[in-house]
Amino acid sequence: MEPGDGVSPPLSAASSLLLAAGGAGVSVFCFRTGFLSFFFLIPLALGAFAGGPKTAWAGGIAAVTGNVIISLWAYLYQDINPVFLLWGGLYYTVMTLVFTWINAPLSRFWIFLDIPYRMAAGAVLSTLIMIAAFRFLIDDSQLQGLAAAQLAALNGLTGQEGGLTVEEFTATLVRIGLRGGIPASCMIFWWINRQIAAGIVRIARHSPPGGSILSFRIPPFLVWVFSAALGSVVLGRMADLEIVEISGWNILVVSGILFCVQGGAIVFYYLLKTSLFFRILANVGIIFLLFIPGAMMALLSLFLLLGIAENWVPFRTPK
Repeated sequence: MEPGDGVSPPLSAASSLLLAAGGAGVSVFCFRTGFLSFFFLIPLALGAFAGGPKTAWAGGIAAVTGNVIISLWAYLYQDINPVFLLWGGLYYTVMTLVFTWINAPLSRFWIFLDIPYRMAAGAVLSTLIMIAAFRFLIDDSQLQGLAAAQLAALNGLTGQEGGLTVEEFTATLVRIGLRGGIPASCMIFWWINRQIAAGIVRIARHSPPGGSILSFRIPPFLVWVFSAALGSVVLGRMADLEIVEISGWNILVVSGILFCVQGGAIVFYYLLKTSLFFRILANVGIIFLLFIPGAMMALLSLFLLLGIAENWVPFRTPK
């Protein structure tokens, strides 16, 4: 599925610094280039797996610093809207530092939490930061401008014109984002980048970079949290209580993703009994399906149902 917390023994200071600087440079380059921008966290994950926590944080901080310097240069010498630079910088900083913390937690308390829990906590923190930033630092015209740029990029990728207006697109983004879209996209984004990096390390070393979450299990009471969140969504819609509905959606999405991870662990528990080639093929197939909306929903629904069902059906051998 994906690696655990194990990393390689610390490198020498010079090697660690070189690895951190190289990963930071590649990360910033990927972030600022077309399609590769989706994979800008992979170099930082590779640095964490190869060099350990110190390399991970050196690379993360160097990447954020480098991106800020480039943004300042673009603001001073290029005709670029500062709003785009501001939000691009905020997004890159939050995603990079939280991802670095997921790979290399700063406190021993967090080390004992499985990676899915750290991703969930990081997604909640990122959501609060993004919502607060949009609430207090951006006005409607700037938001419309950002939405127009995103809509133009989307139309360019799909080859379609027309359809949603900027206003409708903005309303849809805000509605989905507030109702679990932000934490869900964060967790999926981090997982895909981390999984690809783990695959690269596995191929290079013929072994995974750390442990595994194949035995990952969530506390049984979380099914009641999931159920209560679902009830909050229904109640909020019926009583027109938006804050209740939004809170319910976010709890529902985060807890649902944890159940999806448990369901995925069940699937990979059985895939472990197959050949290495088939397991690699399955990993690549799952990542590919996550880019297809319909297939992604079907896959995640399967994982969700398996994860919930394991509260009553022992799919895996008990620890």
